[in-house]
Amino acid sequence: MHELLQQGLAYLKVASRYKWWGVATAWIICLAGWAFVSQMPDQYKAEAKVYVDTRSILRPLLHGLTIQPDVNAQVRLMTRLLFTRPNLEKIARMTDLDLSAKDEKAMEAIVNRLKGSLAIASARRSNIFTMSAEDSDPQLAKRLVQAMLTVFVEEALGEARRDSDTAQRFLDQQIREYQRRLQAAEKAIEDFKRKNYGLLPGQGGDLYTELKDMHAKLEDAKLALQEAIDRRNEIARQLEDEEPVFDEFGQPIGPYEARIQELEARLNELLLKYTERHPEVVTIKRTIAQLRRRQEQMLADGTEEEAAFPGGEGTLNPIFQQMKIALSEAEANVASLQARVKNYERRIQKIQEEMDARLRVETELKNLNRDYGTIKRNFEALLARREQARLSESVEQNTDTVKFRIVDPPQVPSKPSAPNRILLSAAVLGAGFAVGFGLTILLALLRPTFVTTQQLREVVGLPVLGSVSMNWVDRVKRQKWREFVQFCGACAGLLLLFAGLIIMEIKGINLYSINI
Repeated sequence: MHELLQQGLAYLKVASRYKWWGVATAWIICLAGWAFVSQMPDQYKAEAKVYVDTRSILRPLLHGLTIQPDVNAQVRLMTRLLFTRPNLEKIARMTDLDLSAKDEKAMEAIVNRLKGSLAIASARRSNIFTMSAEDSDPQLAKRLVQAMLTVFVEEALGEARRDSDTAQRFLDQQIREYQRRLQAAEKAIEDFKRKNYGLLPGQGGDLYTELKDMHAKLEDAKLALQEAIDRRNEIARQLEDEEPVFDEFGQPIGPYEARIQELEARLNELLLKYTERHPEVVTIKRTIAQLRRRQEQMLADGTEEEAAFPGGEGTLNPIFQQMKIALSEAEANVASLQARVKNYERRIQKIQEEMDARLRVETELKNLNRDYGTIKRNFEALLARREQARLSESVEQNTDTVKFRIVDPPQVPSKPSAPNRILLSAAVLGAGFAVGFGLTILLALLRPTFVTTQQLREVVGLPVLGSVSMNWVDRVKRQKWREFVQFCGACAGLLLLFAGLIIMEIKGINLYSINI
């Protein structure tokens, strides 16, 4: 640290040889800078404060009936869009700045000038916006602020209306599109129903119940068929055991009595094995009942008699003849039941095929109805949204949803707000001293001088045998003292000149005001 300090002091000693170069440079920079700052044109800043009131009593009353736009977001957006080229050109026209623009390039310069001179700021937790404009003409600054206020209010209100109009146009377009799709879906459902009439749900009865009934009837028919087959087989078996004729010496009996006795004997045998609900038992009982009815009918008509064979060899067995008749009837009954079973089977097959077709139709109809329902819901929702948009637009047009209150109207500024000549002059003074000091250091580095024996030894790399001290005579000492006083006087003079400039600036005296 000590070595660095020594080295720094050595450089300062060398730099002191060029102090007049530094002082001259500082004077030149300060005089030129102060002259430039003094003739800078005054800038006047006009301001206005506006309060945006977004509270409205209609909002809670119309909640759910109208679309509630985010007015705060729209206002914040307008603070950013206020400085777009169209708005800046509108402000230029409102303040007659465009009259000086002869071509597009000049208009571009005016727009760029407005970008740099206009500003808007807002408080963090309030809707108070401060608009400001700077210009060398105080009247123009005021007009610029007034134009900003007008554009801000118009754009903030017009943006909401444009959004509402755009939304309504979009909703109208979508409603027309969905109406066309809805009509196409309705026409498709109509054509489908016309094409598949009779297979639609609710038409032709309940196929499931009908199929169940058909299966039940088929089972009953199969049971009846089996009973008829068993009866036929039993009659055929009994017919094989019966003699077709009696001989001449047999004792004739009635045509039905012998058969009834035989069937009753057979019935007694079956009852020993089965219950009365056995199919064969039921068949025999039914046959006995039929034979008794016919016997009673023949007795009532008096037609019961023996029949003779054509050759006269004996008499016909009436029981045999009756059994043949009963067998024919049983076979006819079996054929009838078989036809009924086949009919039921065909009907079941037809119902199953119809059920498959109806299921396909039902599935396709569900798809059509689902698409139609989706389109219809969206169509109705769009209609409701359009009504909301219309009501919202009516509310915006007939009521003040956003209120702009001018808290601080723009005024013509009486004092310039810029430039801050005192601060700029102080900066010029500091820059002059800094550049002057830097120049002396630069010259010391460009033209180095050995101040100590240590520097000489480090640079040449040779041992230093000794050093000769300077013995200043009185004349040289006085000369050095005069130079120091002159140097201090030059620096003090620069400071006094700066102080004078500050006093003049406080009194409003500068080159710009003198030229005016």
